[in-house]
Amino acid sequence: MACLPAGRALSLACILALPLGACVAGQDTSAGRASALATTVSRASACKAGTPQRTTLDRFLAAEKARGASDEQIAAARAAYVGVSEAEMINQGVRPQPCTAEERAQLRQRMGRIRAGNFDAS
Repeated sequence: MACLPAGRALSLACILALPLGACVAGQDTSAGRASALATTVSRASACKAGTPQRTTLDRFLAAEKARGASDEQIAAARAAYVGVSEAEMINQGVRPQPCTAEERAQLRQRMGRIRAGNFDAS
């Protein structure tokens, strides 16, 4: 039996971790904020608590640019959002996580703020 290379083991651990956004850079980075956004959007969709607009990612990236993010940081944020979104979708399909009424209500409020262009995690 062959051992997993460290990178693969870390990736596997990230796929199995909840929330998946924890596997991306800290919340104080564009990639971290994108990861948190993707986790929220994915969870809201799974809980039927709201869906993002088609322009959510583009509007988020524009907000990050306005915060002073470099082109490299924007690219990392885009990659983090897409990667976490895909991982969340796969994880929900493999091991669905039920939603409580309280979580659904919180996600509805958060998605309302996201749809209004407020991407802060609060």
